[in-house]
Amino acid sequence: MTQTATATRTDRYEELLDAAAECFRTRGFAATSIDTVARHLGATKGRVYHYFPSKMDLFDAVRDRAMDIVFDAIEPGLAARGSTAERMTAMARGHARAMFHHHPYMQVLMDGLQMHRYSTTTDFQREALARHLERRDAYEKRFLEVIEQGLAEGSITIGDSLSITIQTFFSALNGPVFWFRARPDDSPAKLDRLAEDVVRFALRGLGLTALPAPAPHTKETA
Repeated sequence: MTQTATATRTDRYEELLDAAAECFRTRGFAATSIDTVARHLGATKGRVYHYFPSKMDLFDAVRDRAMDIVFDAIEPGLAARGSTAERMTAMARGHARAMFHHHPYMQVLMDGLQMHRYSTTTDFQREALARHLERRDAYEKRFLEVIEQGLAEGSITIGDSLSITIQTFFSALNGPVFWFRARPDDSPAKLDRLAEDVVRFALRGLGLTALPAPAPHTKETA
């Protein structure tokens, strides 16, 4: 296969995932069909079936891509050599920006954590859900490790329950999935400002109020 052909296939695959994410976001899992995604994409069902034999396969692919997005978003902060406060702030910003810049995918990600609402009757579906929950736990563990480091050194302060703190912290960071609605005039800078408000609120629960300045918006966050 030539490089051009590979690029074309990749572009078509990404367009399909984007269309599916938007359909699942607006209609929900139950009301979205292969036909729905094909119509949204302006393509035939055959184009969708070329990559995915079923709606559940397509949903899992979108959900997995969403996990890739958030893992990539927090990696710079996780790998940074700054203070614990700087690392936690950068990780929270990465997560919050993903919530706004990739909102359809993030909605699918949240829905994917409640797959018990859907029919998970096949071995494939159960395995996909187990894989997703395993990645979810690994993702949250990255934040927990930094928080525990901050607690040990005294740069992070919480109440009596670490478990409640973690759940409340993620509820704040994930909040945009439930209340944000994109508008045609939303600019990347505007989305970053919204993300900054969410981050500031979430980090106050960790005793972090003097936050490092945010990095400027880059194409990677769009």
